[in-house]
Amino acid sequence: MALMMLVAWTVISVQGKATLKSQTTELLNKWVQSLEDGDRLYAQLESIRPADCGPDHLRRLNTIVFHENSISNIWYFGAETTHAQCSSVFGAFDPPIDLGDPTRGLFSTDDRVTWYNRPISAIEGLYTLTVVKKGSYGVSFTRTGNLAVAEDDQFYVADPGDPDKIRSQASGNPDLLTAYKNDFGPMVGNIYARACSDGSISLCYLTMISSVTVLWENKWPLTIFFLFSCITGFLVSQRVNRIVHKMRSPAGRIRRAVARGGAGFVPYYQPIMTLEAMECQGCEVLARFEDEYGKLYPDQFIATIQELGLTWEFTEIIIKKALKDLSPLLAGRPGFKVAVNFFQADLEDDRIQTVIGSPVFKLAADAKISLSCEILETGIRAGTSIAKSLEYLRSIGCSIAIDDFGTGYSNLAQVKALKPDLIKIDKMFIDDLTHNSDTARSAFINVILDLASAQGISVCAEGIETMEQLAALRNRSVDFGQGYFFAKPMPIQDFSLYLLEKAMKRRIPETERLGKLFPLVR
Repeated sequence: MALMMLVAWTVISVQGKATLKSQTTELLNKWVQSLEDGDRLYAQLESIRPADCGPDHLRRLNTIVFHENSISNIWYFGAETTHAQCSSVFGAFDPPIDLGDPTRGLFSTDDRVTWYNRPISAIEGLYTLTVVKKGSYGVSFTRTGNLAVAEDDQFYVADPGDPDKIRSQASGNPDLLTAYKNDFGPMVGNIYARACSDGSISLCYLTMISSVTVLWENKWPLTIFFLFSCITGFLVSQRVNRIVHKMRSPAGRIRRAVARGGAGFVPYYQPIMTLEAMECQGCEVLARFEDEYGKLYPDQFIATIQELGLTWEFTEIIIKKALKDLSPLLAGRPGFKVAVNFFQADLEDDRIQTVIGSPVFKLAADAKISLSCEILETGIRAGTSIAKSLEYLRSIGCSIAIDDFGTGYSNLAQVKALKPDLIKIDKMFIDDLTHNSDTARSAFINVILDLASAQGISVCAEGIETMEQLAALRNRSVDFGQGYFFAKPMPIQDFSLYLLEKAMKRRIPETERLGKLFPLVR
């Protein structure tokens, strides 16, 4: 409950600080805009003729004030330095009004002088005024002043780039900046807000509201929240305990699965077909995950595996499970390729020795199963040691395939250096074959085929879904194909029946073929 109240107060104090900051910044921006408007007017004012306190001159000044949103009054000094002879609002002064000694360099680095919040008694109903003078004219502003909600404030000019160093004090509490720097923040102290302008002159406006005021203004929301916390605290804590007990993060689930030898991971198999003879000559091993908390999809657990640095442990588990599944099934099927996706990180210098030293490769050799190492084209980077790592894998009996070719930025020289046995064309290129055979992507397939033919590399098309795509690929003499047109990824029970069904179709005449086979237990 105390934590909930602390959170409530934190939210209120942070919101209060944000509101005060917004209002402070808005007022400072009005000051800056007014100074910029006045600076723009000086040259125009100096060009007015005749320059005196006659009716024509005053009428011109009133017209300018009427069209300026931020200017409330224009003062004419003439040759005088501190005596205003007339103004657009009050007319001519007789005698001229002495404003006293001005402050130089308060708001500018040029010859402008300022009377800021200067007390004045010569004009009835006007108690203080602010005038910024340059040359023969001075201007007063409409939108400046103090922030009404602030209990204390300080307006000063700081060194550019250092708002804590005061160059000159304009108004307000001169000690407020020191209190602000020593304050512990809105949750345990007063609420401060400061805004400073950019440029050679840095105008800063610092405001303060006491925490007691904020607390008092929010007494009813805090009281209601306190009562709500008392009533619901116990129930919420019990509910949270149950949720925490039931829910487990993907990272924790994956880490436990790997530590338990891959419990929850299940290999799925997708056939790879020869497009000329339409025979299944290989498969790609894909992983699925499900534990007592439910399923995790590949895009969830693959990223988690990479974040945890368990890439090879995961790959090794999948290979072991696949070998266990496929060893009895592939006996008497020489040349059947089992493709497994490898992570780029496992092919770097610091990991490749661990990989090639794994017992899974000897298990595959003993079972006479040919493993194919698939690497993503996006994992090919110039200057890496991947080519050397792939040679290591070849030396222990693996073939090499580049997966999703066309999605990365590898050049032909990099591909040639890797000497792959197989290039797998990404599905997005195959999709275009359905709609238009003359697109840039379909033309890219021809480039890949020419490259592969010149280098003696086989080509596999991924993502085949229609007869039209299949026909287009066969017409281009693509070697292998894979996709939902042939079969979706499936567990070992279904894959076993799939291979059996294909084998029976080759051996039994068309008229005597059996119907589709189904596993006894799914």
